[in-house]
Amino acid sequence: MSTYQYYEFRAVDRPLTSAQQKELRELSTRADITATRFVNVYNYGDFKGDPDRLMERYFDAFVYLSSWGSRELQLRLPRKLFDPALAQPYLREDVLSLRTTREHVILKLGVDVEDEGEWTEGEGWFDSLLPLREALIAGDLRALYIGWLAGRSGDEDEEDADGEQQEPPVPPGLGESSTPLRALADFLFVPRSLVTAAAKANPTPASSAVPKEALARWLSTLTTEEKDALLLRVMEGPEPLLGAELLHRYREAHPPGQGSRAAGTRRTLGELHASAMAHEAEQERRQAQRAAQTRVRQLEALAAREHEVWREVQSLLATQKSADHQRGVQLLVDLRDLAQHRGSLVDFQKKFARLREENARRRALLRRMDEAGLV
Repeated sequence: MSTYQYYEFRAVDRPLTSAQQKELRELSTRADITATRFVNVYNYGDFKGDPDRLMERYFDAFVYLSSWGSRELQLRLPRKLFDPALAQPYLREDVLSLRTTREHVILKLGVDVEDEGEWTEGEGWFDSLLPLREALIAGDLRALYIGWLAGRSGDEDEEDADGEQQEPPVPPGLGESSTPLRALADFLFVPRSLVTAAAKANPTPASSAVPKEALARWLSTLTTEEKDALLLRVMEGPEPLLGAELLHRYREAHPPGQGSRAAGTRRTLGELHASAMAHEAEQERRQAQRAAQTRVRQLEALAAREHEVWREVQSLLATQKSADHQRGVQLLVDLRDLAQHRGSLVDFQKKFARLREENARRRALLRRMDEAGLV
């Protein structure tokens, strides 16, 4: 029986050199290798390389999916732009981990979930998830909170230690719509209702972009020597992270308010799942209520032409066309529901009995009526 595994690595800050591409080719003769991508797809066999070591040496991001429910996302961040201490409250064994090298912080988010429905191929995930790296560098920790939510659901019949974990600080803007965050939740099998439940603790909007005027004022405070050094770096060659580095320095000089949930009132993972289930039930109730209201409007419109509809039913059932019979039976269902709605079901049953008697020898038509629940 075949299996499916998808490995995709990306180099973002620095393209791969020719020598590095040659080194990677030794790991796989079938891989798609460019200056920025290294992609392997397996239906049989396995990848010979170690994704952790490849991330430490070559790449800034990695996505893995398998047909048996394993998924992994790794993001490598420059250590000078991301403080590992920021991630510590969100780390969770077997779900979200962190390791450091001399120059980088590498975050790993992974789940291994069975029986989550039909498996999804790996193509297309990367472009949705990659913007999370830039957001983390900018200080947006929402991806880490979603990573903490992943893994064991915490809503099993027997309460376990996993469900008793207290939540970390809830980042501002968690409830806001974001394509990368929605993609991450889907990638890690985190129900959107769970994210919604968690976001109630901190409705503060996500930090907006820094106004140009504020940046200009801050730049004016830099010394001439600092500005000359920055210009020299620009002239010496492209530095993809130079802008991020300056924004990082600005934010260090202008730290935002915390705005997160008070430590003494933090919820457990089990409580969050219970809140999410209640939210889902309420959404289903409202959806059913809207559907019922729509059905009532449809029936009220049908009542204005009830006699005409009965004639249409007789005309449709008199033909030999299956599509006409299907349409006629559906109209009978509508007439039955109308009768139930206004309390005249006995009258409907009498008319329907005569109709069945008139078509007593047409077994296929009678079977269609039975399958529609009209008997």
